[in-house]
Order: sequence, then C-alpha cells, then structure tokens
Amino acid sequence: MPEPLKVRRLSEADADSIAEFFRAAAWDPAATSDSVLEMFRTAAAANPFEPGKGPPTVGVFAGTRLVAYVTSIPARFWNGSEHAAAHWIKGYWVLEEHRNGPIGFLLLRELLRHLGLAASMPAALLPRRLSTALGMVDLGAVRDYVDPLRPGRILRKVDFGRLEHLSGLPAAVSLGVRVAKSAPVAAVIGTLVTLGLGAMRLPGALTGHGLTTILAKRLPEAAALDGLWARAQRDLRCSATRSGAYLAWRYGNGANGRYCFASVYRGAELVALAVLAHPQRTDDSRIAGLGIGSVVDLVLDPGCPAALPRVLAVARRWARSANYDALLLTASRGALRGPLLRAGFIRMPGNIHLLLRDPGGRHGLSTDLSAWMVTRGDAWGDHL
Repeated sequence: MPEPLKVRRLSEADADSIAEFFRAAAWDPAATSDSVLEMFRTAAAANPFEPGKGPPTVGVFAGTRLVAYVTSIPARFWNGSEHAAAHWIKGYWVLEEHRNGPIGFLLLRELLRHLGLAASMPAALLPRRLSTALGMVDLGAVRDYVDPLRPGRILRKVDFGRLEHLSGLPAAVSLGVRVAKSAPVAAVIGTLVTLGLGAMRLPGALTGHGLTTILAKRLPEAAALDGLWARAQRDLRCSATRSGAYLAWRYGNGANGRYCFASVYRGAELVALAVLAHPQRTDDSRIAGLGIGSVVDLVLDPGCPAALPRVLAVARRWARSANYDALLLTASRGALRGPLLRAGFIRMPGNIHLLLRDPGGRHGLSTDLSAWMVTRGDAWGDHL
C-alpha cells in the first residue's frame, strides 16, 4: 500500500473522519461530525440490552484517511434454553479505490477481536468469503418466499433478463417467456395462478374461528409482546430475541411510516405478529421493477397454528391496498416451509446468508440453518 495502514476501534474522537467516510461512500452526503456524534450517543443510549454501552465499530485508516468501516448491532441469541449476549455484524464497506487488497480482511479481523458470539447476514460474496476465512460458519442462504398477488401483472412487467438467477435461459424457454408476457396470455395465466393459490389457502381461511386481527401503525403493548415471545421461544432452537423491548427498539413503533404491524389475538392474548415494510429501493435488479412489500419479521404462538394463515391474510390485504405486485417473506426456519406453501407462498432462491461465530461452540447454537428462526428484519437486513 502507498500509505501505512492503521486498523483500530473507532470512537467519538473519530467523528470528522467517519463523516468524511459516510460522504465518500454515498451513505449520507450530508454527514457531519455532529451527526456522527449523535449516531454514537444514540446507539449507546438506545441499546436495549446494555443501556449506555455502544456496540464496537472498527475502521481502517490509510495514512490519516478512513477508507474502510464496519460496525455491529447488539443482540441476544436464544439456544432453546437460555439467551446469550451477541452482536450482528453490519455496515461492512471499503472505499472503491482501496479494494482488491488486504483492507477488507484486516477490517473484519479487527472487529471480531472485539466481539464474542457474533453473526451476520450478508448478500455479497466477498464479505461471506472473508468471514469464513476468519472462522465464521456459513449456514447457507435464508429461504425467500413470494406471494404473487397479481400474477398477470408480474408477467407483463417483469424483465427476466434483469433477474440474475434466470439469466441465460435457453432459446425455447425465452420464446415461451415472450409469449407468456403478451397481455392476453398473461391475463389467462394470472387468473389460473390466482385461482390455484386461492384453493391452496382455503383450508387455512376456514380455520381460526375466534381469532381477531388488527393492522396498526404501532406495535402492540410491550406486555403482550413479551407474553407472545415467552410462548414462541419454547418452540425454537435458535433465534435472535423478539422481546417487547427489542421490537420497540428495532422497529421504532413504525419508524416514521416505514413499518406497519399485523397482529392476531385469541381473546386478549396476542398469538401472532408480522412486521410489514414498504420497499426502500425500487432499482434493485433482483426485483426487476416490481412493487414488492415485505414481511420482515414474524413471531408466532406455537399453540395456535391458525394464527399464521390469519396474520398472512392481513399482510396480503395490506400489500394489495398499497398496489404491490407481490409480498416477500424471508425466513430460515424449516418448520415454516409447509405452512407457508399452504398459505400460497412460493419458495424462491435466497440471497442473504446466515453466518455464525460461536467461539468453542460454548453457546450451543446449531449450525443447521433450518433450526434457526431469522428473518429479513434481523441484522437490519430489510433494505429491499
């Protein structure tokens, strides 16, 4: 490297350098040292697990310039019997002119020195490779499920050439796609798909008598959320916590209109919660110009199987009212696969991987992805 590299933990004293980095990375063109100081202080004050303690953040300096940055998010992981303090790794970035060298490796290695139990959910290949080289275990791609709300419109709008996992289709298949995209054929296919999915959902729609549903802009009360999580965790082997305090911190009671909350009650008892999110991006090549709403978090009472189809029905109505083409749900838990398929969701290739670092395996967390319950909301990974 033309300049000496320094790798270390960042603090409030580095506010000027961090603000310059945020501007250079195009994360926040208006970043200032004051906004960075506020970021540090808010992260510490709002920490729901260790109030007043900020999560580790690390940077790499080339000379006096900050050229790489990564931070962490406090968490608690459940192993089936107890919670353990943990961190999500988030915000890994190296400025473009300093890539293709050792900086990314040095950055992650230094952060892991400050963490114990840790996990991440990256989509990009490079962070996954560096993480596994540093001892993290790649548990695989978290499953994506899509409910095609308007199949005919999806066929007409979607540009299959922009979908990475469908590029390079054989000529015969490409011809079939072009025919299917024509308005009359797309309408017929859309109707058939809608009828088929409706038939799949019918048994679930006929269950759940006595359950009531609510769509709101704010979370249910903390006591109701804590009660739901206490019952949900009995059926989970591995999961990040979803306590009332965590959910309020994570989703900010709506985060200025970004989130809505679908709830199902059995009498006065909360038996399901789905966090719904509007898309933040419409230029992602993976969604090919479609309007997609997301179920970014999901908490279920295992003693009420009818709660899942009911809460998903609320999510579907929310997405339709927003004129979305499809509803996306990302969830790793293997036990959800059958119920989600019966609820009309189609399994798709996932792009977010779950990586785990459990030093010495002392926390008893499984390396079987199906045993975990993580969603797109974990690790703040819902920026669709």
